[in-house]
Amino acid sequence: MVSPLSPLAPSPSPLAAAVLLVGHGTRDAAGIAEFLALAERVRGLLLPRPLEACFLELAQPTIVDGLNRLIDQGARRVTVVPLLLTAAGHAKRDIPGAVDEVSGRHPEMIVRQTVALDCHPRIVDLSTRRYDEALAERPTVPPEQTLLLFVGRGSSDPAAVATVRRFAALRAERSKVGRVETCFAAVAKPSLEEILPVVAAAGFRRIVVQPHLLFRGRLLGDVRDAVKRFQTRETASEGRARTERQTEWIIAEPLGPEAELAEAVVDLVRALDA
Repeated sequence: MVSPLSPLAPSPSPLAAAVLLVGHGTRDAAGIAEFLALAERVRGLLLPRPLEACFLELAQPTIVDGLNRLIDQGARRVTVVPLLLTAAGHAKRDIPGAVDEVSGRHPEMIVRQTVALDCHPRIVDLSTRRYDEALAERPTVPPEQTLLLFVGRGSSDPAAVATVRRFAALRAERSKVGRVETCFAAVAKPSLEEILPVVAAAGFRRIVVQPHLLFRGRLLGDVRDAVKRFQTRETASEGRARTERQTEWIIAEPLGPEAELAEAVVDLVRALDA
């Protein structure tokens, strides 16, 4: 387990490392609220450094807006934190491109970007906690009779896909289940729809579907809908009464704006400070 963070000690020059926290963006009000709640947690840990929260797409303020706000506050050195679980096209191209749009007009400004969250230990901790919470107050099922279906967002970037698989392997070490399968909500293979019949036929008493997502939004709804549709089809095709051995399906919550996530963000900032 990773120790909790304390706020950073005051810097002689708070503007030396202003922070721009970049979320993916969503049209889902709950998802936006969770991102902003996370930003407040991070802001509290990074005081007295200025921090602006912004979005890559689908929501306001934009990256350009966020950087301009920091410049208006007098910031001349900015640490950009892509709040992303893997480093795919958004972290490698889209965010730097938007940053360059502003920094190109301000040659005096120094901008640096952290890595993505990837397999950060605090994120592994939080993911494990979400799994444990999903099983809380439910009847005990032996670990060897439980399958964990880990659902990544999906990407065309092989390195991002490999990161999700590596994260799932770390989770398997923590949660001690009978089997772990990894799939993706979009783009990458296998898709969630492809793997649902495979895991259903595997004979496990319990299947825990864990969306590896930061916040609520359309993609979480898509995962829940896909599982519900599959269960409905399975029930109709069986044409028989439910039995005690029928598989129990559980869907875990996304990571959310928790302390572990905020602390992981601060870890990324501190790594560039070192």
